[in-house]
Amino acid sequence: MEEFTNSTVSFDSLPKFESVPFKPLNKNYLNVVYISNAIFSVFLATGLTFLLIFNDFFSDNVIVWVAILLAIIALLFWTSTISFRKKGYALREKDILFRKGILSTTTTVIPFNRIQHVALYEGVFSRMYQLSELQVYTAGGSSSDLHIPGLPKEEAESIKSFLLNKITVLEKESVELTSKLEETSSEDIQFEHQSAKLPESDTENETKN
Repeated sequence: MEEFTNSTVSFDSLPKFESVPFKPLNKNYLNVVYISNAIFSVFLATGLTFLLIFNDFFSDNVIVWVAILLAIIALLFWTSTISFRKKGYALREKDILFRKGILSTTTTVIPFNRIQHVALYEGVFSRMYQLSELQVYTAGGSSSDLHIPGLPKEEAESIKSFLLNKITVLEKESVELTSKLEETSSEDIQFEHQSAKLPESDTENETKN
């Protein structure tokens, strides 16, 4: 029997995300984001126009409200650009990583053994640039799902196939391990039954003598 150990883990030996080479999203994805922002800006401008025409409160402060609208649009495009530059993804032997953020950076790590389903999604504008979004669904629910946008279609399909193959291999290994554990458990139970019968046989022999 192996001796139980519980040694302290050195923090210096832990893997560091800083050493992981994250791959940036495709540059054309920024165009997709800009198009979406432009459409949203048009809706904002249209709404403000109606308010300026039919509402005296807004019409009395046209310059102020137009300046606010321009500031909102500029902020929208600025944050979208920063967000695009911070996004990146990486594949390792046992997990997939995705980095995102604006002011701060969040790195999500999804082990392969938690992945339940993988899908690809193509938006209207993404399709124009041959881009896809990789959607990874996990056992933890929607809060732990992973969506990686802005991937070239061929690369997204390759990653999807790679992940599905990993899932299949892990499921097969899990089934084999469960089967071995059940066999071991069954053998242990049989051994315990046999061991329990031995004292009875010895007692019977002593009685006969």
